[in-house]
Amino acid sequence: MSDAQHRADAQHRANAPQSADAVEFAYRRARRAILTGELAPGAPISQVKVAAELGISRTPLREALSRLAAEGLVTSEFNRRMRVSELDLADFEQIYAIRMGVEPGAIERTAPQLTGAERRAIEGHLDGMDAAMAAEDMDAFRAHHKAFHLGLSQHAGARICRLLEDMWDHSERYRLAYLHDGAAGSQDVDRERIAAGQVDHRAIFAALRAGDPAECARLQVAHMATTLNGVLRDAVTAPRD
Repeated sequence: MSDAQHRADAQHRANAPQSADAVEFAYRRARRAILTGELAPGAPISQVKVAAELGISRTPLREALSRLAAEGLVTSEFNRRMRVSELDLADFEQIYAIRMGVEPGAIERTAPQLTGAERRAIEGHLDGMDAAMAAEDMDAFRAHHKAFHLGLSQHAGARICRLLEDMWDHSERYRLAYLHDGAAGSQDVDRERIAAGQVDHRAIFAALRAGDPAECARLQVAHMATTLNGVLRDAVTAPRD
């Protein structure tokens, strides 16, 4: 975790009351740690330790963990202990089935509604990915990567946008584990794979800029299929402990 995030968490701990705010803080902080791999798949969760680190009581933490369990990110064991849910490739395939079914229509609905400023922002995230890779800043790369893809669907409607952001967050666990080879902040990445992905991103944006939403959507589905197949292939050829 970055120094900036440590400082932000410390400030939040200092200000967060033991209330619904504390539940929300604990939920978001633990969720981020799981999705980025900071809390590894299968890792046990010590409620005493986590509550102490967050500066809250165990009551709001338990509520936060219940929410995470409902999302499938945390598993409760028979002795009431909890651990981070293991990766499940069937789950990953379902996530991508949802995305591939929803994103084409979301892109085709969004593209005609994008303002010039919104298109420039999407292009800025594309350039931001290049700059982040040059600076070997994978945290920044992932932030721009997420914003690029979600920007393509930003006018699809609030419910669809929430669904796609949720699916993105869950799929990031698998991309980190199988394609980026590490948790948040790791620089151990396949640069050739990232570069190939950027070629896809440039083609997707070119179709968007050319005013061809159908081609933009088609290229996005092809891009997702490449990621899906890459994760499944890596999971078979290099199974993780």
